[in-house]
Amino acid sequence: MGYPLGIAFALLSSVALVQSIDIEPEVTFQRIEQTMGFEIWHTHLRITKFNRTTAIINGTGDIFVDLDNSFTLRVEFAHSRLGNNQFNISPLRVPEQPFCQFLSGTYREYQSMFINHSNYPVIGPEGLCPFPAGHYWNKDVVFDVRNVPPTVPEGFWRATILLTRENSTTDFIIYAKISRESFW
Repeated sequence: MGYPLGIAFALLSSVALVQSIDIEPEVTFQRIEQTMGFEIWHTHLRITKFNRTTAIINGTGDIFVDLDNSFTLRVEFAHSRLGNNQFNISPLRVPEQPFCQFLSGTYREYQSMFINHSNYPVIGPEGLCPFPAGHYWNKDVVFDVRNVPPTVPEGFWRATILLTRENSTTDFIIYAKISRESFW
């Protein structure tokens, strides 16, 4: 009975220590790929190094149809502690929701990282529906590490964005590494 209690205490105290000394994780993009759904959305994005420590997203994408509530979007996360492509599905996720609801909720909270780095429309308090079809670009997009919860473990992460309508699905997969090297 004492052994599981000791493990729980060690895990909770390490999380509390990380939170108390406020160590920001380092998020490094590894690669981006799209494997299906090219008739809805086609991307030409790539990861490049801005400097020795910062990876950025650059490139273009074409959306061929107006994205409205006939589409649903969900984001699934998977974690690989060793980085050997043996990913375990994580309980972290953005649940499936109508696309316009996603735009006015989750996307609006994180759109600040795209402002001045892309030509995506800015979503105001009234929302935006539908998201217009068009040619979009990204230049020097950096992920804001303050958006990573302190309890997210280090390792390699895969975020799969799935956009679905009746009988068609498009995906967008982002691979990233999260480390807290100054702590460990």
